[in-house]
Amino acid sequence: MDDAPPAPSDAVALPRGWRVVAAAAFAASRLNLPLMLAVLVFTTAPVTPIMVIRTFVLFTLLPGCGAWLVRRACAARVRVAGGTLTVTRPGFDVAVPTASIARLAPWWLPLPCPGVDVVLGSGRRLSPELGAEDPAPLLRALADAGVAAAGAALAHPMVVWATARAAWGRWRWPHLVVRFPLFALLPTAVLFNAHQHIAYGGLLGQYYLLGLRAYVVTFAIYWSTVTVYQVLYASVLRGLAELGCVLAAAVAPSRATRVRRAAEHVVRVLYYAGVPVMLALRFAPW
Repeated sequence: MDDAPPAPSDAVALPRGWRVVAAAAFAASRLNLPLMLAVLVFTTAPVTPIMVIRTFVLFTLLPGCGAWLVRRACAARVRVAGGTLTVTRPGFDVAVPTASIARLAPWWLPLPCPGVDVVLGSGRRLSPELGAEDPAPLLRALADAGVAAAGAALAHPMVVWATARAAWGRWRWPHLVVRFPLFALLPTAVLFNAHQHIAYGGLLGQYYLLGLRAYVVTFAIYWSTVTVYQVLYASVLRGLAELGCVLAAAVAPSRATRVRRAAEHVVRVLYYAGVPVMLALRFAPW
């Protein structure tokens, strides 16, 4: 094949050191969520809303943004054409004959994203390392270019998992805004109203007593805290769903797409139905 399609537009070319930094930041941002949830559920010490918000910002939001910035800085164009694998990003350009590629090793830990190591006949690994939300287009292009190892790499469980996930579609920031802060307005309104009646005798009690600024700040704290709680709840659902999808990709790769579809539907139902149910239980008479 003379000109194969480029790899996905979100391909990244990560030097080893920056991949370690981005992977560590991404892992820290995600691991903080179950740790926060465990502390909130099992601790007997008082945990204030400000503590919850501060911990989330420092150990989830900031590391996650750091990993995203590294990926943005390492965004690359990857092409397979004329028997050559070309990786291009600002200030960097490398071309490797496809005939010199001996092995393709998908990453078992998809951090900070799925990816694949390109191993040359000399045993040297291509640097920088190539990552993409879906490595399959690149691997198919290499297979069409005659790289025998690409077929086995396409069947790798992590590639199957990544392809099924990419086919479902990625969350964009408008989706995240709707899923978390906007959806959080419903439970926030209920909890804030209860707080105002209990503490100040009515919905506008704090406003009349302390003024608009104190009223708005209290609402913002409630809103931010509820949003963080919803992220924690969603992280549990997402972790279980991804575990099931990875197992499906390893055990029954032909069903990975169907398992992904089912998992995504289950996660949405449990999330959007679970939040109101838990809110109702909060006010249950027992």
